[in-house]
Amino acid sequence: MIRVSSISEFIYCPAKMYLKHTKDDNAQTQEMIAGKITQEIRRSYEEITKRNMWNIKENIDVDGIFNILFDEVPQFIENISNKHSRANKIDFEILNDLCNNLEEDLRLQSQLMALKIKGVLNNTNKRGIEISELFFPQSLLEFPLESEELNLRGIIDKVDIINGIYYPIETKTGIPPGNGVWLADALQIAAYAALIDYELNKEVLVGFVDYNKIAERRPVVINSILHNKLFEMLDSINEMLEKGKIPEFKIYKNKCKKCEYNEICDYAPKYA
Repeated sequence: MIRVSSISEFIYCPAKMYLKHTKDDNAQTQEMIAGKITQEIRRSYEEITKRNMWNIKENIDVDGIFNILFDEVPQFIENISNKHSRANKIDFEILNDLCNNLEEDLRLQSQLMALKIKGVLNNTNKRGIEISELFFPQSLLEFPLESEELNLRGIIDKVDIINGIYYPIETKTGIPPGNGVWLADALQIAAYAALIDYELNKEVLVGFVDYNKIAERRPVVINSILHNKLFEMLDSINEMLEKGKIPEFKIYKNKCKKCEYNEICDYAPKYA
């Protein structure tokens, strides 16, 4: 069964995706472990932020709101870092840089959140838990979806449920394009929309990609063009995995040099 995450892997490099799924499907690269740690920290940050919002009262300034939101963050990042350091599955320097960068990102996110909350305090009667519900509506977190009919499965970062309407949300740590979202990100949202439609019987017309580097949420409209692109790509992935037929793709030597499969890949330049 195809994983939704395989869509971005296929766009990045079909050969790498094929080797990953046929040679050592259970391998855990440093990049994969770092991604899981990032998700763990960001998920914990969201839960802490929701809880701390309950303590926000009227007549509090922006700095005070920021302190309430961010006060616990450095310590819980350190706790998570120490846990993974003891597990000894990721290089210490990679882990240290990752956690330092995340702390700075979350500091900025808390500052932006504090400004937004101050605006809500100034313009509404909402306080405490009402503010938390405004910024964090009812949602499903890390929700597994699977469809035999689509031959597709995945775990979506988040699904917001507002007035009975489902909005799939994917979180990305990279830099977004100047406008809109990357094609791979849009196709992943479309895949989760299809799974929600098939498995939960809820039509999805729009989803979102959260680009955490710039603290911005960008919409993805689920239209027929995107829907067709998704199923064309799933057909190509199925054909590749079933028949071993890797489609033509452009080779970038810098990608090959960094790839953990370059020594066994027939497509990688010999000097990679």
